[in-house]
Amino acid sequence: MDDKNIAPDADSAQTPKDLPSVPGVYPAHHKMSAAEAAEKEAEREREKIKAQWEAKQAEKKQEERKKAEEARLKAEREALYKDLETLNYELLSLSEYPSDFEIESARRSRLGWFFGLGISVFLFTSSLLNLVHPWVGGIAGGIGFVLWLSHGTGMMQFLPGLSLYPELLAKRRKIKNGVTEYIQQIEAKRGFIHRIYPLVHHNPRLRARKFRRIALMSKEHTLMSNMKTLQDVALYHEYLDECRKAAEEYFRTEREDQMLADMDFDPSVEDLEQELNDNTHDEESTENDQTDQLSEEKSLKTDDNSLKTDDDSLKKTDESAVTPNETSSTQDRQGGHD
Repeated sequence: MDDKNIAPDADSAQTPKDLPSVPGVYPAHHKMSAAEAAEKEAEREREKIKAQWEAKQAEKKQEERKKAEEARLKAEREALYKDLETLNYELLSLSEYPSDFEIESARRSRLGWFFGLGISVFLFTSSLLNLVHPWVGGIAGGIGFVLWLSHGTGMMQFLPGLSLYPELLAKRRKIKNGVTEYIQQIEAKRGFIHRIYPLVHHNPRLRARKFRRIALMSKEHTLMSNMKTLQDVALYHEYLDECRKAAEEYFRTEREDQMLADMDFDPSVEDLEQELNDNTHDEESTENDQTDQLSEEKSLKTDDNSLKTDDDSLKKTDESAVTPNETSSTQDRQGGHD
């Protein structure tokens, strides 16, 4: 076969003219001038710069979106923190809930009321039938009349009354239903206490397992199904009370940070505290150095005084040694003259 049919030469007229513009593949028909190459290079550079600018813009928008989302979440959390101040803690604390002792006392008073009234009516009836003395019947009738007047609560303050026991039971039932409905209102559909759990950073007591447990139940929407006893209601009230204290600490910290920002303080409060601690340590080290210097000076003075004392003692010893020698020499001289 002919080579021209297999691979046509680049200079031949049979080469198609509508080939793709790919530099380096068909050098005979796609040789570009320096201007065209520079233009192509500039276009690629512009596209590269445009891509970088678009990437920066996308990153900037993503960062702005992230900041907006954080600001929204912060505003939502602060609104929840402020709602802690408006809750009815008196209802949640069950301060007016009748205790078991009060219920039992009212039940025993009710039984005593029936027993006393029955005895009084029996004695009064017996006196009418001349079975007992009329005076006994009259006294029993008076006691029965007084007991009958005290059948209503509050009619006579020194007697508990007949209706106290059912009233306490009704009050218990009313308070329990009211607390349950109020907790349902607080939790609503999204839950409440698990959304304020970030306050754990401002109150370490919220790290307790019992608080984490009810926060998890609030997140899983199983809190009301597990709210069965008074201890559960008391735990819920304790959690909200601790969160209220943490919210007060949070807003106090925010005000302090805002004050530092308004005064153009760049370092954080922790850095300032660290600096204050460092200054305190420096002052303590300086005081210790001064104390050491004073002690060293005192020790040097003591050493000087001891040295002076030693010198004086040596001088006295030398003088005492020289005096006998002089005395003996004087005596020898006198003996020679004699």
